Amino acid sequence: MLFDLDGTLVDSAHGIAWAVNRTLAELGHPAADETLVRTWIGEGARFLLHRALRHAGADLPDGEAFDRVFALLMRHYAASLPRQARAYPGADAALRGLRERGVAVALCTNKPQRFIDPLLEALDWRALFDGIVGGDTLPECKPSALPLLHLARALDAPVEACLMVGDSHTDAAAAHAAGMPLVLVDYGYHREFDLHGAGAVAVTGDLRMLLQMPAPGAGALAVPTGAV
Repeated sequence: MLFDLDGTLVDSAHGIAWAVNRTLAELGHPAADETLVRTWIGEGARFLLHRALRHAGADLPDGEAFDRVFALLMRHYAASLPRQARAYPGADAALRGLRERGVAVALCTNKPQRFIDPLLEALDWRALFDGIVGGDTLPECKPSALPLLHLARALDAPVEACLMVGDSHTDAAAAHAAGMPLVLVDYGYHREFDLHGAGAVAVTGDLRMLLQMPAPGAGALAVPTGAV
């Protein structure tokens, strides 16, 4: 099973909003409400910064000037990681339960690679993942299929035997592009995305539902009653 991180396993928006607002303050702009920042999460840190700057009326084209501001955001982002380490109810039990069943578990996130390990360490999750791909690990990130296909190969698993678990259109688009089954959570940062019209095999509010699915080799993917 491949998991998205922000909005699926952890509610990191409080910490991310803190980092965004520290960046905006240094640039002389007012803070953005956390509720608004939540709508900017999920497509990578550069997209996040573009949205924040656009909201402040100060967006920059990609280039040296943007990169300088991005470096500022990344400094505050690193300092915000303890504030991001908020696991959703059921996430820890689901990950540990899957491992106990012998299911290979991977992390497929658009969070920059260097920020993943400190966050996992804060949650005591580092040993739970057999593979990790961040937003800048490969030449392309979600919604490209590349991260999902890369992890499937690394786990030596056919794509159809994998499951992508996420919260947004970015996760859904990546899963569909890879030909991988999809489960969506009904919390997280899905914005106006139609979860129930996204072709997922299940939409759930509790990741522990995954523990009710058949173990690998048990046959076709089944969805527990009431999960959708």
